[in-house]
Amino acid sequence: MLMLDPRPELGNMVRMVEEAFCLSETSNMPAMLELRIRACHVRGSFTCKDNVAPRISTTHTLAEPARFDYARLAHPPVTFGHEKLKSGERIPAAQRYIAEHALNEHVDGAHRDVGLIVQGGLYNTLVRALQQLGLADAFGETALPMLVLNVTFPLVPDEIAAFCRGKRAVLVLEEGQPEYIERDILAALHRAGVTTSLHGKDLLQMAGEYTVEVTTAGLIAFVERHLPEIDLGPARDWLVGNAKRRTDVAADLGRALPARPPGFCIGCPERPVFAALKLAQQEVGPVHVAADIGCHALATFEPFSSGHSILGYGMSLASSAGVAPMMKRRVLSVMGDGGFWHNGLLTGVQSALFNGDDSVLLIMKNGYTSATGTQDIISTPDDEAKARAPDKQQSLVDRNTTIESTLKGLGVKWMRTVHTYRVAKMKKTLEEAFTTEFAGLKVIIAEGECQLERQRRIRPWIAGLLKRGKRVVRVKYGVDEDVCTGDHACIRLSGCPTLTLKDNPDPLKVDPVATVIDGCVGCGLCGENAHAATLCPSFYRGEVVQNPRWSERAVESLRSVFRRALQPA
Repeated sequence: MLMLDPRPELGNMVRMVEEAFCLSETSNMPAMLELRIRACHVRGSFTCKDNVAPRISTTHTLAEPARFDYARLAHPPVTFGHEKLKSGERIPAAQRYIAEHALNEHVDGAHRDVGLIVQGGLYNTLVRALQQLGLADAFGETALPMLVLNVTFPLVPDEIAAFCRGKRAVLVLEEGQPEYIERDILAALHRAGVTTSLHGKDLLQMAGEYTVEVTTAGLIAFVERHLPEIDLGPARDWLVGNAKRRTDVAADLGRALPARPPGFCIGCPERPVFAALKLAQQEVGPVHVAADIGCHALATFEPFSSGHSILGYGMSLASSAGVAPMMKRRVLSVMGDGGFWHNGLLTGVQSALFNGDDSVLLIMKNGYTSATGTQDIISTPDDEAKARAPDKQQSLVDRNTTIESTLKGLGVKWMRTVHTYRVAKMKKTLEEAFTTEFAGLKVIIAEGECQLERQRRIRPWIAGLLKRGKRVVRVKYGVDEDVCTGDHACIRLSGCPTLTLKDNPDPLKVDPVATVIDGCVGCGLCGENAHAATLCPSFYRGEVVQNPRWSERAVESLRSVFRRALQPA
């Protein structure tokens, strides 16, 4: 497989996308282009080209199927021939294309007796590190020659040898382990008879991210050995200064700052399910939780810390089958509706029914494949249902029962559907699943629409109502600071970003009180948790009415009179 790791500059990245297609066509091999996180955050501009209509598409369909060619199949014995073609024709064709079209970039420098070979995606970090040594400026002008590998596989041996020939030493900057690129370069130089001293993982860390500090430390070791005339004092002082600042901050704080792990979105319908799970385990005891890939995997972080394993997308129920026979309590498998359709239905549900597994499956039915951008799936509410809904603020995932119908058709006998925000009912249902005498697969469908998709639907609708002068009601929750005990159990049970702390207004109390900050979407989880866990009754529900009716204005005027009369002077 061809691997491209483009230098993070928009024009170059766009060019590499186009070249990747051409390279794939030339070599008859698939191409994978890696966009690092830092590359995805690059800003800039590039010159567009006119779109080229494909020869074959949905509008230019094939009149006849392709001619049958057994050699194009992907199974033995055909694959043996493909292996020969890969080494004999395809990789050489790719290498010729890379060289002829100059896909890898050569950067000249004053110190031509040494050089750097760097993965394209690390280029910006490398330039920043070279600045610390005074060997580059902010515009990428560098004193050390570079070979920037926009294509990291295959390497072009002649290009590598030509770059290294005549140099005393070359440093390879390759993120990740083992050092595949460094080994390939060593082999290419050995076969070409080039005796250049090659450094890489001997001067840089083996694993982990190559940050500017890590890269600077490796460059210092390289330059100290091969360019002793360079003053490395400022670079060393910079590294020491960074370490000292961290030490000073830690000393001033007295203890390390608490970790700030990622968490569910505000109002996410999956958060209340894990709150209910925490409460249920207080009654039935700790259970093994097989987690899955998806938004719900965020429950592996605090405050839920729920999930003993993540095997693959939709694989939680299948993975739990290897654990369940060894456990005294029933195990719980969690998967989303996206994972259910992707893999969980067959590898999980079908196998559990066939083998008679006595386990519990919790399906998060939020209506979308949410973790990757709320893509529609077969159980997504259709557009007609969204358009017909009289109150578009309500969850609409109950309008599509494809999951329930599929499970019934497959033979699931024990199935419950519970709205996620009903924490007390969800807790009771989980306890029932863990303790029932029914010995077979038990499925709980946690129903609640993805909050992101819900907000995308209702915000334009609310904006339209306000523009037309229509009445709009927004629910807002808050905490009565006079009632709040400062226990903070509500925060430990919820983890909602809008439920936080503020200083206690009572001068006689030390503990801060809970408060709901702006950003609350009115999901009601804080109140539901307080009810289900019998916490202090400090939460209140308020309604913010815009464009109120005349009767509401009159009632509010009357109330304000009484409020002013009851307030102390």
